[in-house]
Amino acid sequence: MNKVCPVILRKNNNILEILLFKHPTAGIQLVKGTIEKSEPVFQAAIRELYEESGIVVGESQCYDWGSHQISNQTWHFVFCDTANQGLEDQWCYDTLDDYGHCFEFFWENVNTYHVLDLHSKYVQALDLIRQKMKLYLL
Repeated sequence: MNKVCPVILRKNNNILEILLFKHPTAGIQLVKGTIEKSEPVFQAAIRELYEESGIVVGESQCYDWGSHQISNQTWHFVFCDTANQGLEDQWCYDTLDDYGHCFEFFWENVNTYHVLDLHSKYVQALDLIRQKMKLYLL
């Protein structure tokens, strides 16, 4: 089963931060979801980002960061540029498809994240994202 992970980053006081959220029953996570049958990766990223956070992006704001094996699944990473959206420091989004849960969004330093309630698959994903960022910052 292929997954898609739309990656949202921002620079705040010269610190690169990544968007994470707290699921009320499953802990701290990145936005991620299943790619539906025959669904293009960018469309899956756009859909999952909206369904889980309410953030709207278009394909022209999406950049392919490749795929990696995480927890016996293929995760497709898609950077989604939200720089012009003025996203809040924290917010709660009431999902429509996940039993109406409120997902609590927040930003974390991508280089020194200190989230204790983070499943190992998300730690692995964040490590991959950090490696990708080093390629862009060189």
